[in-house]
Amino acid sequence: MKTYDAFPEPIGSYTVGRTQMDVEYTASDHSKRELTAFVYYPSDSSEGKSTSTYMFPEVYEMFNEQPVNIQYLKAKDVFSIDIKTRCYDDLALSGKEKRYPVLFYVCGGGGSPEWGTVICTDLASTGYVVVSIGHQNSTMYKRKDGRLFNASKDFSHDLMAFSEDPERLALAGKMEMRPDDETATQMCRNMLTLPILAKFTEYSELQAEDVRYVADYLYKLDSGELNSIFKGRLLFDIGMGIVGHSFGGSTAAMVCRDDDRFACGIGLDSGAFGLQGSDLKKPFLLLFCEPNYNMNAIIGANNSMETYYFSVDRVAHLDYCDIVFTSVNEEFRGERDAMEMRNLVTDYTKNFFDHYILQKAASVESLAYDGVDLIKKTGNK
Repeated sequence: MKTYDAFPEPIGSYTVGRTQMDVEYTASDHSKRELTAFVYYPSDSSEGKSTSTYMFPEVYEMFNEQPVNIQYLKAKDVFSIDIKTRCYDDLALSGKEKRYPVLFYVCGGGGSPEWGTVICTDLASTGYVVVSIGHQNSTMYKRKDGRLFNASKDFSHDLMAFSEDPERLALAGKMEMRPDDETATQMCRNMLTLPILAKFTEYSELQAEDVRYVADYLYKLDSGELNSIFKGRLLFDIGMGIVGHSFGGSTAAMVCRDDDRFACGIGLDSGAFGLQGSDLKKPFLLLFCEPNYNMNAIIGANNSMETYYFSVDRVAHLDYCDIVFTSVNEEFRGERDAMEMRNLVTDYTKNFFDHYILQKAASVESLAYDGVDLIKKTGNK
């Protein structure tokens, strides 16, 4: 398989800066949440610096320590961290615009906030400030203070229990490719009522709370209450956007549902944990490989705003994150070329946010990729 020694050049004209912030707060369940966040942002010059390190080696090692990976991957190599990024640590914020719009990225369960480096860098190069959070218990990361946080054993065990649950497996065996809307919605309802999903809803709700807290933190940075390069530079009045991969897609939908500061969201090959009966009241886009429509049909069935469902063929689940470039094991990759997959995900994501946040004429329905089909567009009830 083809290997890469560097991520692709960003699509936009801005040089991309990256900075890391540690935050902590007490969540609604009274747990102390100690998080980190990588912020990608537009800059005018790399200032002669070397590119940012992709992922800390200690974080990479933690991936192989997760019980779910020990059991299912059996020490198979999945990805490498020996790759050059296209962003630079702690640059000055670009002076080309007074303020810049804000997006959030949520990685998949058990993953790392750095797993979205390519899409975060692409979006920042076009003028967005993009925040990727390390979520306690459900992801892995190294804080600036040096402490390491891995996905918890409970999270890994719950993930394994979900994978092996007889009721889930029985339902999965009945999933149809390209089902009619009624069949898909009923299958989604049946899946969401499984007792095994209760724990995942709790994890996703805590991740959504993390996002809302970090959004609060950004408001403090913008106001100058906390000192940073972002004082008076973040554009909030048009709304923020959020995109999540896999488990992170459910978090993105919850954030849209619960926080009016967010204008729209995207799920990349994600499900609908905790969204039974939820009207997001926000435009939402789903990119997925079939038969995943069965896992998220309830979102559009309930959403009073536009919901776009795009089916993408010849892809694997991890193709929606950086592993499309860092993979060292072809069994975890789909059939599409890595650059084509990156262009596809970035185009749909950017066009969607440009339209619903920046009010540009850009449209996801105007994009044309072989094997990408609009299954359904709902909304405006």
